[in-house]
Amino acid sequence: MKLGEKLLDHYNQFLGDYIGADVYANNDYEIQILGFPNAIKDCLVLTSFGISKHDYHGNCCEVILPVDDFYDECAEIFANSIFYALSNNMSIGRGLLIEGADSIIEGFSEKCGKTALYFTDVYVLPEEFTFVDKCHIYMGFFVSEEESEYIKKYGSEQFEDLLEEKDVDVIEIKRRSIL
Repeated sequence: MKLGEKLLDHYNQFLGDYIGADVYANNDYEIQILGFPNAIKDCLVLTSFGISKHDYHGNCCEVILPVDDFYDECAEIFANSIFYALSNNMSIGRGLLIEGADSIIEGFSEKCGKTALYFTDVYVLPEEFTFVDKCHIYMGFFVSEEESEYIKKYGSEQFEDLLEEKDVDVIEIKRRSIL
């Protein structure tokens, strides 16, 4: 069984059936974003499908993005953030911060107060979800401008400690900044 088939089986096992798959492409890359509505209560889990074909830095990976609102806008920002990381030869994984959500969807930050996408290890699903063969699955969530600045100044470890300390629901797109 090929990795793509294994990933789809894995997604279906942990996330249920997907309701749609949208293809996103730029001059260099093509990926799909799948939407799973029943994996987490009151949430749509967007998943990448196709990043693993672009194995940079020995980092075979895919990413999930659980969101509770603005699904279409979030999918667009998600796909474009992945393209940005791939195009700039960035290693997708814990601690990666992609700013500029408003440059993808004008007015996005006004709607929800978030300006960037932050990537980390998956912690909203069982630990067994994290790997498929050699492919690591990460999670993204949106952060505010203040949180972005905090990450750049103090690092991802301190930021994630603060999230845990304050028991923040990162899926809630309109959540207040923790700072």
